[in-house]
Amino acid sequence: MKKLILPSLFALFVGAQAFALTDIEITGEADINASLYNLPTSNQGDSVFSIPSLLVNFNVPLKEGNLLFVSFEGAERRDENSKPFTVQTREAYLDLVSIFQGLHGFRLGLIPSSWQQAQYEDWDYRFLGPTGWVITEKWKYVYYSDLGASFMSELPWDLGEWALAAVNGQGRDSENPTPHKDWSLFMRFTRWNPLTFSLGYSRGSYDQYESDTNLRERIQASVLWSTEDEHWRLGAELLDTHDPADAITALKMADGVNVEDFTGSSIHGQGGSVYAIVSTGPQAEWMLRWDYLNAAVGRSGKEMNTLLSALTYDITEDVKTAFEVEYSRYASDYGLGVRDTAKVEIAAQVLF
Repeated sequence: MKKLILPSLFALFVGAQAFALTDIEITGEADINASLYNLPTSNQGDSVFSIPSLLVNFNVPLKEGNLLFVSFEGAERRDENSKPFTVQTREAYLDLVSIFQGLHGFRLGLIPSSWQQAQYEDWDYRFLGPTGWVITEKWKYVYYSDLGASFMSELPWDLGEWALAAVNGQGRDSENPTPHKDWSLFMRFTRWNPLTFSLGYSRGSYDQYESDTNLRERIQASVLWSTEDEHWRLGAELLDTHDPADAITALKMADGVNVEDFTGSSIHGQGGSVYAIVSTGPQAEWMLRWDYLNAAVGRSGKEMNTLLSALTYDITEDVKTAFEVEYSRYASDYGLGVRDTAKVEIAAQVLF
């Protein structure tokens, strides 16, 4: 279930014509996991069956190459405040290309983060569950989708693509949008394929906090390299953040870090992720990934590390299975009740 940013626009642009409702494309994904925790903590020996994500997508071609896209998510439990299997709208937007000359697009509605959308084109292990998500979503620094608008186009000299977006800034679950918007710029450089670079910057504010500490800022960079046959894939991502300590606590960001002692101040976070994926056979591959986060730079005891390793096997083109081991280590003063975790997991991804 892949969805490129500009390539999809290109398909619309070159095939601009009227479509009937019978051309509506329905796709989806079901992620099914079984986990066993095995560190000597209160969770030791716990086995958990879960469906971390269940998606149904409607791709609706419109006249003159425009597009309506709607995606519904019925995840078992997106967070501790949500009800099990409550179906919610994940994406719902209109792509307009007919009003432009050339390869440009305007997107309006509940739009996905350009950064995360691009990252998931390279990283296809989201089905492992939250610890396998890209770090901006995993640590709740960037919402996957938000209400707003974006303009997408090509970079000059065939360098790649870019997107500029303005969104409410509080994610799709926000009930009280504020008048101030978050702005983000995304650029992906593909000219030197198979080496790809991406840069992202977003800036906004939290209206409920003091103006001298209410900055919400994200600086992102990533690089991807693969062999021509994709036998090897290597990737790295860097993240730099600024948020009020009160927002980190209220929104439960950074995997439960405790910053209550710094209430009223701005917190600087830094993190990163590196991974390697190697094909081990016609239908199998091995993945190794390391995530690192310093949730409060300059404050001691606020670091964490996670190591993931998985062996996957494609049973068919639409069914992928994985055996994964995972270990997370937290600094001694990271958060109240936060302790090291380790688990083994069997996961399956079903595409339809």
